[in-house]
Amino acid sequence: MREIAVPLPGRDASYRVRVQSGLRHRLAAELAPLDLPRRLFVVTDHNVARLHAREVLAGLKAGGWEAHLLAVPPGERSKSWRQVAALTRELLARGADRSTALMALGGGVVGDLTGFVASLFMRGVPLIQVPTTLLAMVDASIGGKTAINLPEAKNLLGTFHQPRLVAVDPEFLHTLPPRERLNGLAEVLKAGFIRDAGLLRMVETEGPRLFQDRELLSEVIFRAAAIKARIVAADEREGDVRRLLNFGHTLGHALEAASRFRLPHGQAVAHGMVAALQLSRHLTGLAPESCDEGIRLLRKAGLARKPPRVAPEAVLSALGHDKKRQAGELVFVLLRDLGAAEIVTGVPLRLVAEVLPR
Repeated sequence: MREIAVPLPGRDASYRVRVQSGLRHRLAAELAPLDLPRRLFVVTDHNVARLHAREVLAGLKAGGWEAHLLAVPPGERSKSWRQVAALTRELLARGADRSTALMALGGGVVGDLTGFVASLFMRGVPLIQVPTTLLAMVDASIGGKTAINLPEAKNLLGTFHQPRLVAVDPEFLHTLPPRERLNGLAEVLKAGFIRDAGLLRMVETEGPRLFQDRELLSEVIFRAAAIKARIVAADEREGDVRRLLNFGHTLGHALEAASRFRLPHGQAVAHGMVAALQLSRHLTGLAPESCDEGIRLLRKAGLARKPPRVAPEAVLSALGHDKKRQAGELVFVLLRDLGAAEIVTGVPLRLVAEVLPR
């Protein structure tokens, strides 16, 4: 088992990110030392419920947990006030109280939604993350950020609510559709771009067998997750270095909002990374050959090959609602080199307009 301890700043405490094939069969044992309420509601979406909920619930119940299932519709539209209210009412109807824990079994949408509800229900109940997508394994499940969407922008309303455990079982990825694998691969590459150029080259070299080699997949997940864990441990509430994790996301989120969330997250972020690489040539001195290499890596991985069908003016409007703006100025994460990122404030809108995907 590979394990990452994520310290909680200002507190004499941490939580574990554990990566091991077959971990879903041992969740009851993993939860046992955590001093959690024995009543547990497992929140998932209908697709994951069909594939994995029965065995996860059976294992928890066999380990002595009173486990109940709550399923929501799949997709980004479930990250909404309407779904928050529906989940909260169902929890109340089924007797949930402060002596209750929530487990997010699913991808980034389920993790964000469940974490958001866990942070608010009864002023906060314990949360366990069991990610089933690559995106959630390397990014969304780690760090305690939760959010729901508004029509104006993605993730506009959110809280910080740290999980008690992140249990990563790469075997969940065997049932993941190719499109969702690409979504997660975008986040793996993001981690490489900001902190680990070697990870970029590993994905490029080993990409064709990444999802067939159990050990290789676990290593890639561990390296990307460790980058996220180190950054969030240094900056829990996104005051400084944690903003590096937004590489590709400033424009990516605007593309998603402009598409009314029809554009897959990974593809949106990949287009955002291409734009950020191009901006880096102009603003942070990224060498042209490094810019070209980064774009080639993304496209070789199957990302950002076709421009999204969104109106440029809708993208620029969505950027105006970006919650990461400072004093009305756009903030982008740009690169000095592959694996070396920095935060740049005051990026001119005219430059952003020039690098929009077309």
